[in-house]
Amino acid sequence: MYVDLIRRFLKAPYKLVKFYRKAKPVLNLLNVTSKELIEYIFDFLVDFRFHQHIERKIKMAKRVSKNPKFGGWIDLPFGIILYTVTRKFKPEIVIETGVGPGASSAFILKALEDNKKGKLYSIDLPGNDAVVYPKLGKDFNIHIPEGFEVGWLIPNWLKHRHELIIGDSTVELPKLLLKLGKVDVFLHDSLHTDEHVLFELNTVISYFKNSGVILCDDVNEYWTLAFIYFCKDRGIPYTIFNNRLGVGLVNV
Repeated sequence: MYVDLIRRFLKAPYKLVKFYRKAKPVLNLLNVTSKELIEYIFDFLVDFRFHQHIERKIKMAKRVSKNPKFGGWIDLPFGIILYTVTRKFKPEIVIETGVGPGASSAFILKALEDNKKGKLYSIDLPGNDAVVYPKLGKDFNIHIPEGFEVGWLIPNWLKHRHELIIGDSTVELPKLLLKLGKVDVFLHDSLHTDEHVLFELNTVISYFKNSGVILCDDVNEYWTLAFIYFCKDRGIPYTIFNNRLGVGLVNV
């Protein structure tokens, strides 16, 4: 899957051009130069050990899970954006809420490793989607097949930069922020309701001590536009990548 996509990317430059056009608003917002993007994409795509690991683990999980709802990992363009943001800002502390398979975690951790600095703190409440989303009339994925753990896509060689916290982000996020005292990049990918998104963003925003980035998955009319409301209310410049990933630039 990922390896085949990378081969197609490398063999067909027009695919990179297409990605660049879609990503241009993000790159402009974050002041990522063409030279930097080329460097980041090269570092990202040529690490076949990483991508083969992701592909192998997905194949293993698919063999185990027979549930038609099994899935939920991010696609390659999404991964490149996460990787680029992390490489560009060279964060010391990244916090994400929502882990599931751990694809987002893996791409962030690869960028931290390539930066040779930083740590990712992840908060996850396994199985919460299946409890909450049916009540809201929303579809959902099963992220963790039987015998697998939260973050099963994360390569072992990157786990030294990772700390996983199991629990509700409404409880665990304030505690973590109080302990760390700051955050440089924040990714919301937990419960996609207006109330929950706004809680997380309002909780985290005062802990940015330097310029940084807030990211929010599934920003669209089907899930929630709370990220857009938040950015407009706070005067935070933002853009939406591919009708999905909200990217906001926090200037301190």
